[in-house]
Amino acid sequence: MNSMTFDQAFQTYILNQKVIAWGFQHEIKVLLPNGYSAYPSGYFTEYENGYKMIASGASLHKTNIQEAMILNPDGVPIARDTEDTIPCDY
Repeated sequence: MNSMTFDQAFQTYILNQKVIAWGFQHEIKVLLPNGYSAYPSGYFTEYENGYKMIASGASLHKTNIQEAMILNPDGVPIARDTEDTIPCDY
């Protein structure tokens, strides 16, 4: 991933774009510019410029997290944001 923040990538590639597809993407191995591999998967929205925003959730021990990534038209993540979710009483 490059040095672009998630907000910058959203403003540049997602905001005001028309949605052309949505669905679920299973893990796909992609090579990052730094030589490492990534495996983006989750529910996605694809935009007219070919970029996708993909969201997924997971649990790390007792911490629930939500992750969002912006993928370029080749499917390579260019920005990501991860947030811990706050537990609530039901």
